[in-house]
Amino acid sequence: MKKSTKQVRINFQLINKPSRQYKNLAACTVLTGLLMGCSGNNSNESVDAPKVTDETPKCASKAPLEGSSCLRLDERDVIIYTPDEEIKGIALFLHGAPGTPQKVSGIFDAKTITEEQQLLSASPQGSNEFWGWDSLNTERGGAVDTDFIVNLITRLKAENNITSDKVYVFGYSAGGFMGYKLACEIPEQISAVVSLAGQFRGDFEQCTTSTPVTIHHLHSPRDTDVPMNGRVEGEIQSVDGTLAHWRQINGCDETTEITAHPAVSALSNGTETKLWQGCIKPVRFSELNNVPHEAVYDAAALKQIYTPIFN
Repeated sequence: MKKSTKQVRINFQLINKPSRQYKNLAACTVLTGLLMGCSGNNSNESVDAPKVTDETPKCASKAPLEGSSCLRLDERDVIIYTPDEEIKGIALFLHGAPGTPQKVSGIFDAKTITEEQQLLSASPQGSNEFWGWDSLNTERGGAVDTDFIVNLITRLKAENNITSDKVYVFGYSAGGFMGYKLACEIPEQISAVVSLAGQFRGDFEQCTTSTPVTIHHLHSPRDTDVPMNGRVEGEIQSVDGTLAHWRQINGCDETTEITAHPAVSALSNGTETKLWQGCIKPVRFSELNNVPHEAVYDAAALKQIYTPIFN
């Protein structure tokens, strides 16, 4: 009997002492049950991970520039810089093609112009995917962008209590094309046009205004994208023809004053600026030495050259 009792005890201990393998299996079973309970789904169907969306605010399809705000007008974005002090006018920055408001703001350093000149700076999007802007001055040319700019100026003045009539237009490449169109179509609302590597497009006969506008054109003979001699494609007039047209409007004579200015890019060795005399409003041309169209422009050097427009 004793032998039998001992055997029973031994068998009982074996039954109540599971192996490590059995312990692990039990733990996994419990954990699986807990996970299924947390998911709220007892089936074997997979659960999709939540989609991650980029909620970073955008202006003109890019992250906002530091210190700027974004205005939405007629389904277009406009990058805005507002001075801390009283606003003394408006500066418009018109991009090239292809180009962006961010790029032209950087070329001319819109933020610094805002701070130093106390101008509200606006860099809008153009309407034309290929040319950037509706800048052609022919019977085929439209007024989509001209009307937009007029609406933009009106809204900026109304919302910011701007009483000054000073409006400065800065255009790069295709933005320069548009700057000259504005000088033709709304010269009464424009104080000055600064055009970097972009001249008049179309027929001068379509530009019938007699209202003078301050003009400062900057261009390099090395520019092969928008040559100084003009281009048949796009009906781009020459720099000489463009400036001759505005010298006539502004009543300039043929005498000039030459001033040496600094280089506007690392590869250039300087700039020569020509100012025509006797003008009702100034006409200047700055020839940039050895500067390709798509250059890394020195915004401070450019500003030093065109600063007289603010006088």
